[in-house]
Order: sequence, then C-alpha cells, then structure tokens
Amino acid sequence: MGINRMGPPCPNCGSLTTDVLTTFRTAEGDFVRRRLCPCCEHRFYTAQPCEVSIRARSMTWKNRVPTIFWEDIVLGFNHILKKYPI
Repeated sequence: MGINRMGPPCPNCGSLTTDVLTTFRTAEGDFVRRRLCPCCEHRFYTAQPCEVSIRARSMTWKNRVPTIFWEDIVLGFNHILKKYPI
C-alpha cells in the first residue's frame, strides 16, 4: 500500500521505514495494520485505537481565552482507559 517513514520502528532491526501491507478495522472501530520491514523482511502488526470525540461544549472561547470543561475531557479519557488499561 505505501511506505511509512515516521511509523513505529521494526521490532526486529529497528528500521523506521516500513511498508503497510493491509489495513482493517475491528468491530470496536480500531485500526490494525500489517507491516513489512524492507530491510529484514520481518512482518508485524500495529494497532491504532479509535478516537473518542468530546462534546462541543467541552471548550468555549470568550474574549480569546478558552474555557475548558475538564469533567467532559476526563470522562472521555476514562472511557478509553476502560478499554485500554495502562
């Protein structure tokens, strides 16, 4: 599909140049990519979790100073952390 010059390094040789062979989406909305390192021919997978959108009221501008509703942002992060614990 394409060459990724800034992607994750190859776990085998550490090269930053990897080819994305296939990309598919899981039922939860995450992206999984199968990659190939052209240097050592090692194949590996990477996963990208889906993004969580926060409500429009989470940040408003008044006189060019942002008002941030931290409760909404924390709720969004908690939703991600339930699915992907650290």
